Formats: sequence, structure tokens, C-alpha cells
Amino acid sequence: MKRSTLDLVLDTACFFGLRGFERADLLGALPVLPSGKSGLLVEFGNASLFERNAFDGTESFENFTETWKIISGSEGFEYPNETEKWVNCYANISALKRKFARIAVLLPVKKNEHIENIEKSCIVVFEKKDLDVAALEDLLKLKVAEANIQKTPLFLTAKYAWLLTILLCVLPFFILSQPDEQVSNLRNIASDVRKYSEKSDIVHVLREGETLTQIARFAIGKYNSLVTTESMVREYLKSNGLTPESKVKTGDTLKLKLPTFDNPHHKSMQSAWGFFTGLLNDSLSYITELYNVTETATKRRHDGIDVGARRGTRILAPFSGTAWTMEDERGGLMIAIAREKDLLIFMHCDQRFYLNGQTVIEGDPIASVGTSGHTTGPHVHIAAGEITSSGSRSISGVRYRALDPFEWFLSYQQF
Repeated sequence: MKRSTLDLVLDTACFFGLRGFERADLLGALPVLPSGKSGLLVEFGNASLFERNAFDGTESFENFTETWKIISGSEGFEYPNETEKWVNCYANISALKRKFARIAVLLPVKKNEHIENIEKSCIVVFEKKDLDVAALEDLLKLKVAEANIQKTPLFLTAKYAWLLTILLCVLPFFILSQPDEQVSNLRNIASDVRKYSEKSDIVHVLREGETLTQIARFAIGKYNSLVTTESMVREYLKSNGLTPESKVKTGDTLKLKLPTFDNPHHKSMQSAWGFFTGLLNDSLSYITELYNVTETATKRRHDGIDVGARRGTRILAPFSGTAWTMEDERGGLMIAIAREKDLLIFMHCDQRFYLNGQTVIEGDPIASVGTSGHTTGPHVHIAAGEITSSGSRSISGVRYRALDPFEWFLSYQQF
């Protein structure tokens, strides 16, 4: 791997851990970075890490060495138990990754369940003894090289050549000279479906605040791409020996069959359904209303899709782009992510984490689910658009033409 490639990877993805080090141990161990670049040393015993949008610029950080800043911890600090605080911590670290060429986090000698997920996101975790082998920067480059060289086709071919040889040797023994007569693909398989659908296909451990109705709506949406009605929820739960009123408690393990409601468009809708529900950091999010351009006697006009989730759920950026915000009586707090010719708008937010014109990276938390504007419960209304000067709608001066979000997704897949 070329040196320039290694440096590029290090400068964009170098988040590593240091286990059991004292601050004084690192004064001469942290690498000196090139001019214009700086690193950040993070001690987790700092309350600001757990506050929303706590770090705006790099100039506010304390200097540790000539090229490294530090977020200092304090003695007697206790990790918070609130999920909200930890979500803030992850969001802050995500933002810091874009500001520093290297980020090192000081980890305790003993593994700590509170920061287990942060530790897992490190490219590598070093201990004191590792620095007896080589300098820290050289060890980082070696780790990056190991991680990337194993993904090359030539390496994989060489690594698994022995397996291919064995397969070629035994393959003739499994080839039938006179194949059995095949059953027609046109046969009626309804009895087989009923037979195999008796097993439990969904296993879910009930978490605090979750209900059987929510789980049923999620399952029907995920596996059938259908917006559920109350009767569908009752029918599905009944097939599993339950009702919406069944007594369940946090920690119970539910074993449910896959829902089998008929939807001839499920296959074509499934990818878009998964994409939009996946933009909400809620494992049980589901679509509550689809796009409908024409109002009828039984169906209102709806210029986007609604995705239900718990209030405060983080909304993640669908792609990298620029944030634009607006608010009005109907849509409440809104934020749009725009790039080149297309944009997605998220309405009814509880809070927004970006200002007009700020750059957003794909996967960043951009807002939280709320009930601002005209709503009947916590959800996000997602509208899609094509940016054009002749568009009939606008958000913060960006004019666009409204699109069906599912049709927009087809073009997004090809982008």
C-alpha cells in the first residue's frame, strides 16, 4: 500500500484507543502531526461530552502538546445512565472525527460496559507494552495496512486457494449422472407455506416502552410493505395467540410468525421501505402513511410519507449534503438535506442539530422525532424533491418540485 494512501486513510478514519495509559505517559508518545493538522486526546470523565452539540470549534480546546488538543476528565466522574446522554456523546464524537486528523481516547485498565460501543468503533486499541515494539504512528499505519490489504482480490484469492482446490476435488462426487425428475414450479405450494410458517420466525425481547401493537405494525410493514390498520394488527397478533391487550412486560421474549398479508407490490417496495424506516434510529420504526397525490372520498392528499417512531428518536442523514431549515404552523420544525439536484425534507421535528448552510455527512444525526406542527403523535413526515428554479415549493430559498419518495428512491439507488 502506498504511503499516500495510508496517510489518507489515517487522516479520515483514525479513531483509536489507549488502554491503561496515564496522561503523562503520552507526552512523548503521541505522534507529531504535519503543519495545519491536529489531534485530540479524549478523557471520558468530562460532563461536556454528554451535552448536546458541546464542541463547536477546535480553538476552544486545551492544548496538550504542540499538535494535540485535549478534553480533560475530572476525578470522581460518574457515567450517566440516561440513554439521551449517551446519544449526545456518540454524536459529539462523530462531529469531532471530522475536525481532527487523529483522535485518541483514554480507556480504563478494566473494560467498562458504559463505553463498550465506543471502544468497538476504534480502529485499534493499544496498551503500554505495544509502544515497546514501535512508535505509535508506525503501529497505526501497520494496523491500517493490515485491515485494507486483506480486502484486495489478490490477497483473498491466495488466502482461500486451498479451499477452492478441495471443492474441485470433491465436486464430482456430488454430481448426479441421472438427476431425479423435477417437480413443476407451477405446482400449488400453499400447503408447504402453511406447514413451514408454523415455526417462530421473529424473536424479539420486549424493551421498556414497547407495545405489542407497535411490534405488530413494524413486522407487517417490514415483511409485507403494508401500512397497517387496527384490524390487521389484531389479526396478526391473533395468529400468534395474542391480542393488543395481552399482558407482557419488559424483558419478555416474544416468538412470532412472519406476517403473511398479501401485497403484490411488496418486492418492488421493500428496498425503499427499509431505506426510509432505517433513517430513524429506532429498531421498530414503521411507515404509517404513503404518498398520495390525488385526494379521494376515502383518502386524503399526502405529499410525502410518514414514519412513526418514539419521540426523541434520532433522524439520520440519508446522504452527504447541505442542511436547510424552515418552520411553519403545519410542518413544524423542518430540516432538509440537499445535494446537487435532489433533496429530502424531514418535518415535525422535536429538535434540529444543524443550521442553514452547514455541511452534513451521511449517517449524521440531523434532528429528532417530535410532534411540532400539525400531528396526531410522534412521527416524521418525509418529503422528496427535485431541485429546480421552476419548482413550486421552497425551503430556505431552495426551490424544488415535489416527488413521490418511493419514486425518488429508484433514482437514488442509481446515483
